[in-house]
Amino acid sequence: MCTEIVNNGEFILPLTKDLLKYHTRWNERSLKPYTDELFDLWAENGVDGLLDTQLQGPTLTRFGIVPDDRRSADRIIGLLPTYKAIFNRNDIQVYRADGHIYIDVPWQTDQVYLGDILTDSEFDYQQNTPQGIPVAVGMDIYRQSYFADLSRTPHLLVAGSGRTGFLHGIVISLLLSHAPEEIELYLCGQRRSELDKYREIPYCQVSNDPAEEMAMLEDLNAEVDRRYAAMYDSRCRTIYDFNRRAGTMKHLIVIIEEYSNLVAIGKRQAAALLTRLSEMASSCGIHVIAASEKSVYFRPIRDSFPARVCLRTDTVADSYVMVDRKGAEKLGKKGMLYYLDGSSSTPYLLQSGIVTAKEIRAVVSAVMDNFGQPDEKEKGPSLWEKLFSR
Repeated sequence: MCTEIVNNGEFILPLTKDLLKYHTRWNERSLKPYTDELFDLWAENGVDGLLDTQLQGPTLTRFGIVPDDRRSADRIIGLLPTYKAIFNRNDIQVYRADGHIYIDVPWQTDQVYLGDILTDSEFDYQQNTPQGIPVAVGMDIYRQSYFADLSRTPHLLVAGSGRTGFLHGIVISLLLSHAPEEIELYLCGQRRSELDKYREIPYCQVSNDPAEEMAMLEDLNAEVDRRYAAMYDSRCRTIYDFNRRAGTMKHLIVIIEEYSNLVAIGKRQAAALLTRLSEMASSCGIHVIAASEKSVYFRPIRDSFPARVCLRTDTVADSYVMVDRKGAEKLGKKGMLYYLDGSSSTPYLLQSGIVTAKEIRAVVSAVMDNFGQPDEKEKGPSLWEKLFSR
């Protein structure tokens, strides 16, 4: 049982700029010494082409050259060992795309903060649209922020190293954009999970018990049937039609920190429950974000989740499971990721935003300021029990 806390007034959403660190000015480094070395190197090796791209993102610098002929293109690619010496890095990538040969140097000129993404005007725009449920995904080399709108991209798979930090960004996005009258969060964490930080929030239920979480998925599937029946009786096709014409349905958002814990209980059962939710639950406002360090657990369900986030993986095979291409095994360890938005087969290369434990505590405290002090003598049902009793 949990302590019942009552909000006696209008819920006030915390202000992002008051709680999260963000850049007002980005650092830049001079690229001229490096381009001079590249020009000298190419001239010595008989390379002909035009260097027309010099992009300096927060954690990645990109040089792009349009070769005059195939011979020059092959020589540019063959000089990779020399590029490593010029930039003093071993993680440089050279590849062909859009008629260019690109050289990507994972230089960290500035770390991306979650506040940089959530103070972007696009977040405000999506948040203020009637059906918008934006969550932070990352920032690209042009410093453009990307969001997954759960009203359009209802479900998401997340795999790779650093997934918990990424999930914090999703939870914070929801807490800063939606009131408890609109959403309920069900966080399925591991033992001693970092998601425990949200446990005191009344509309945010945290569990560390895989058996309880499996029961929750079963009940969510039953909740889908209950909601479809209510919408059918009200002649409504979606949760948005129902909320305009017939009543109130909250969005139920489930975040699973380690899907392999559910697989250990029942591989086929977990896959069947998640697949059915992915296929039916979006119209009635139930959203699933499932994460795992190893993408191999997602093989049976990946086709039902076209929107995916892939951080650094251990193997090329893991990269193929998530984004149908190699490359994720070479991503940096500090939040670089590939993002498939579900509408395109080409993934975006992004940098996720860092959020500190101090910032998480500040957001939780600001949310809790909307609620009175709990009365330890009065106990109410937890969100789990409310869900199971529907």
